[in-house]
Amino acid sequence: MEQVIKFIKSKGIGFGLTAGSILLVSILHLFGIFDFLELKLYDYRFHEVRGPLTGWQANDSSYINLGTDVVLVEIDDEAYRLMPEAYPYPRGTIWAKVVRNLTKAGAKVIAFDIQFDAPETKSDYLRQFADEVQSEELKELIPRHGDEVFGEAIAEAIKHGTEVVINTKIATDLNLIPPQYIARPVEAIMQANPETGLINDLMDKDGFSRNYALGNYLQQDTLLTKMYLTLALKCVKAFEGLSDTVKTRFDKDRLVWSYGDHLIKSNGVGLDFSVNYYGPASGFKFQQGSVSFPPWGTFPRFSLAQVIDTEEVILREPEEDIDWMSQFMPGAIPGWIYGIEDLAERQAMMELMGFGEEFDITNSPFYNKIVMIGTVVEVHHDYKKTPFYNYIGVSQITPGMETHANAIQTILHENYLKVFGGKITNLLTDVEYRYFKGFLQHCLLISLLSVIAFLTLTYVTPILGGSLMLIEGLIYFAIVCGLFTQDLFWFIKSTLSSILPGGFVKEHLNWFQVSLPGIGESLVVPIVAPLAGIIVTYTSNMLYQFINEQKDKRFLKNTFSNYISPDLIDQMYEEKQEPKLGGDIGYHTAWFSDIQSFSAFSEVLEPEKMVSLMNEYLTEMTDVLLIRKGTLDKYIGDSIVAFWGAPVPVENHEYLACMTALDMEVKLGELREKWKSEEGWPEIVHDMQHRVGLSSGELVTGNMGSTMRMNYTMMGDMVNLGSRLESSAKQYGVYIQVEETLYEAVKDQFEWRFL
Repeated sequence: MEQVIKFIKSKGIGFGLTAGSILLVSILHLFGIFDFLELKLYDYRFHEVRGPLTGWQANDSSYINLGTDVVLVEIDDEAYRLMPEAYPYPRGTIWAKVVRNLTKAGAKVIAFDIQFDAPETKSDYLRQFADEVQSEELKELIPRHGDEVFGEAIAEAIKHGTEVVINTKIATDLNLIPPQYIARPVEAIMQANPETGLINDLMDKDGFSRNYALGNYLQQDTLLTKMYLTLALKCVKAFEGLSDTVKTRFDKDRLVWSYGDHLIKSNGVGLDFSVNYYGPASGFKFQQGSVSFPPWGTFPRFSLAQVIDTEEVILREPEEDIDWMSQFMPGAIPGWIYGIEDLAERQAMMELMGFGEEFDITNSPFYNKIVMIGTVVEVHHDYKKTPFYNYIGVSQITPGMETHANAIQTILHENYLKVFGGKITNLLTDVEYRYFKGFLQHCLLISLLSVIAFLTLTYVTPILGGSLMLIEGLIYFAIVCGLFTQDLFWFIKSTLSSILPGGFVKEHLNWFQVSLPGIGESLVVPIVAPLAGIIVTYTSNMLYQFINEQKDKRFLKNTFSNYISPDLIDQMYEEKQEPKLGGDIGYHTAWFSDIQSFSAFSEVLEPEKMVSLMNEYLTEMTDVLLIRKGTLDKYIGDSIVAFWGAPVPVENHEYLACMTALDMEVKLGELREKWKSEEGWPEIVHDMQHRVGLSSGELVTGNMGSTMRMNYTMMGDMVNLGSRLESSAKQYGVYIQVEETLYEAVKDQFEWRFL
């Protein structure tokens, strides 16, 4: 425990920066700064990680075998081409027949994602025309009002056990008090007592449909006394035969809406839940080059032209008028089949069409299903962007009717998404949820990843730390996406399948297929905010470390730039070699150099020329000294005093000192040539020589001086010896003289002459 406390104290600023990073990221997360990216990664888990649950692109048949309870009947291009009447289709001659046909075919619920809140214009027009011409005979020929016929068909369906659900919407008219009301179907239809459900206009901030509302309240209902249920929930009610007395209840602690036996996991404390989309648009056709792929087939789908195609309805294309719907209606074998004289041919055709000697309604694709009717024609603009919008990299919008189908199937299968903290975006709207309970859970996740990042950074270099942060983020991303599909190896499978030869992958496809999650097993965990925690923690700590490094480097440079080379200062910092300024004894090499017969220079040179000459000489010689990692002690007139091995330990300092002496000889030779080429320098300058004395041994180094002025210098017997070696070199007629200890250290690396 003591070591832990000591560690925390030593890393106090780092912990503070990490805490600040966590706080900053958490606040940004709370205010929705990351929501857009989070939503895109939410979609990524659907269209890239998990894929469809049903349809021919599903990774396995688990959900296909389970089956779907929703069948789509589409107003599509085929309907536009084949229907006997033009759109909008008459309610009496078309929609009434559709209801009757589906009822006979065994549909349990018929749901219209079509609004009937205004009277049928065609029927109104005919009646108005008859009134204007005042012809009783014409009035008798005019068919009954389409709304009445449609209402009767609905009443018959309900009587025979098929419920009908029609969509409604909340409308606003500022001329009314109160201004909001429910725009229900016209009275003639409502008299048949169909179920009505609100349409779902719930969109995220990026315009995508990911969530589905369970219901809504009128604006004037401030006490929230009556919730109007949406189309999907009304379909569930009709499908399961729930009574009108069954109400929705919300459990704030569990974030669950109860409706009948269903426990619907809400999206936070709102009136909506996250739809577990089963796949892309069922009817979308994908073409790659010259190859056309079949529609995705997420839900079974049929054209409205097929549903209306019985013996009594003539389609626009006679060769396609095969009375398709008759095969699913008892006692409705088309007359043209009986017209086949050859009995064998007739029997073969009956088998092909699905007619048997005994009619079996369970063979009907509509039997015991919720039949969702709506439009998929793009000109009607009833399309949504869903999490499968970018499936296989192709933009594909989903018909609005199919968002209802996905919501219904999510509820009926109880295949809800488990969302960490209740929701991953729009957290600020959940202020009442037990004081940000979900948000605090997200904060803990952000904190966990940020602390791991910080602790990692304390033991590694910044570059390695950056690499480890990338790995940490990648592992987190892979785990979180794996939790969505309940296959933690999805990332490995996906990576290998993309880099291995295609033939090998196809041959061992089961090795690389990502497993589909079980019912209600998909877990949604936020990605962006925790990753942002890693990034901000790394950036803030690295920025602090960089600023601190620059501060330390500036201190070292300000302190030692006059003594040692910048490279040596960088080495000191990189190797964490703290300079010992207070006084240190160690084995070092002392250097003394002096210009030969310097007093004679002052006799022939003017003061300005003398200063110029000495500045140039000392600059060049000092540069050589610093390059060879020497420490400049001081200048004494024309003399240079220096040493090696302090304040930073230097290996082979004896060798470096000798090389410095030789390099200075070369540099002095270059200076002599330069001075010869310049006018104004006397002969004595052209022939300038200097002598060097070197000694290695125990020296004391440190900052010495008065309180007013300090100097980093050296002292000791070896310093005095070095000085004497330089001065005595003149007696022996040599320019570089060293003592025995230094010689023994480098004797094999240079040529020597003994004195």
